[in-house]
Amino acid sequence: MRVKIIPIALACVLFSCMSCNPGSVLGDNSDDVTDNGNTDDNDNDSTNTTEKSSDYIWTNSDVTAITLNTNAISSTSSNVTISGTTATITKAGSYSVSGNLTNGQLVVNTDTGVVKIQLNGITLNNSSTSPLYLKKADKAILFLAEASVNSITDGSSYASSEEPNAAIFSNIYLAFTGSGSLTVKGNYNDAISSDDELIIHNGNITVTGKDDAIRAKDYVKVENGTINASATTGNSLKAENTVDKGYGYVEVDGGTLNLTSTSGDGLHASKRIIINSGELSVTASANQGMHSDSLVLINGGTTVIKGSNEGIESPYITMTDGSISIASSDDGINATFGNGGESNDNSMFTMAGGYMAINATTGDGLDSNGNIKMTGGTVVVHGPKSQPEVGLDYNGTFIISGGFLVISGIYSNMTQATSNTSTQCAVKINTSSALTTSTLLHIEDASGKQLVTFKPAKSYSSVIFSSESLIKGSTYSIYTGGTSTGTLTDGLYTGGTYSGGTLKKTFTVSGAVTSVSL
Repeated sequence: MRVKIIPIALACVLFSCMSCNPGSVLGDNSDDVTDNGNTDDNDNDSTNTTEKSSDYIWTNSDVTAITLNTNAISSTSSNVTISGTTATITKAGSYSVSGNLTNGQLVVNTDTGVVKIQLNGITLNNSSTSPLYLKKADKAILFLAEASVNSITDGSSYASSEEPNAAIFSNIYLAFTGSGSLTVKGNYNDAISSDDELIIHNGNITVTGKDDAIRAKDYVKVENGTINASATTGNSLKAENTVDKGYGYVEVDGGTLNLTSTSGDGLHASKRIIINSGELSVTASANQGMHSDSLVLINGGTTVIKGSNEGIESPYITMTDGSISIASSDDGINATFGNGGESNDNSMFTMAGGYMAINATTGDGLDSNGNIKMTGGTVVVHGPKSQPEVGLDYNGTFIISGGFLVISGIYSNMTQATSNTSTQCAVKINTSSALTTSTLLHIEDASGKQLVTFKPAKSYSSVIFSSESLIKGSTYSIYTGGTSTGTLTDGLYTGGTYSGGTLKKTFTVSGAVTSVSL
């Protein structure tokens, strides 16, 4: 397994305010991060887990053919044991499987070594157990042959409640690669499940699970390919190891992912979720788009959480780069240990770079049961339309030293701005009556330079704004209404010209937070 290195800059973000005490950053799961800010994946009980480039090389020499013949299986190799409609691979090597099997099973059961299996246009079904059972080997690599169309489906009930219990079930390191397509339907439980590591190196994979769509005990790692994963009662992508140090994570390094969950989370990890690259579309209307018991780290990529109860929930949520858009019925961002109450639980949301847009219907837009730290990037929040929830809510401090922040919401005694100890100034604007969604809010400096032109998605009576352009001692003007010729994205106008508004107030920045009533 490759050790994932967190950049030095990110290590500073995570640890600078904690005096490099990882326990204070990651709480009970502090074993995930070492003192120098590197994730520690080396200390575990697994062996033979190193990902190698040779794993994903297929050669057509020395390949054993296995042919599925509707109600029978054929192979000329002594390394394949056939009993009725079950074929068992008993030795490491390369195997090419083709054909259709109405009700049967392919099993891998070797003492050591890497087993490479090319799926070359198969339809593999089993009505009473796992159609593909990777029982024993050092590794199993599934190759989706170029232009091939492959399908694996299990039944809605199994003859035994013991393992295997998924359409593709693995006790071992499992990886997928190739340019072909694979459809997996898990009608009994999970669609793809591994009690070890699970890597998607490439491929066009469509997965539907009655419980989880794609699940691994140790970790799920997506490097490339197109993945469509749909879960009914569970999670779309899940890693659940709570015991072994460095394990229990979901990592996305590339590819296109379309994740849907009817009643579970889109991405769920017992330790951490890391998004480094890729394009993600997540729908989890009844639960969280992303949930980790320890850390959600967004280093890049483009993520759209289309519908969720809560967008992202974790004790520690950090964004350094990339773009994310969140639509939620409850909180958009919820940094929490899950203890409830209004006391500071030392959870943390950190914004160091990138772009984040949040639209929360009834919950808080940006919520931390602990603290918030913002040093860069852009955060746009459309808060709820009614009390008691607000656009911004935190129990500890919100220290802002850089970046661009604009938050709309209702006005109540719960409405907060950034903390008075911040080094970047902010303005907290309250209106005597709610403004409609068609009413723009515009702030410009004394020379007429636009600082922000904002069109909230819901009626609003408060706006919190902060940027490096707000300078202590300088004077600014607030307009409402009017129009803009700029480009509108997530309620924020960029470029263009603002005109036709009504001047409501001129104010001078007096400190870290300036309150203005319109």
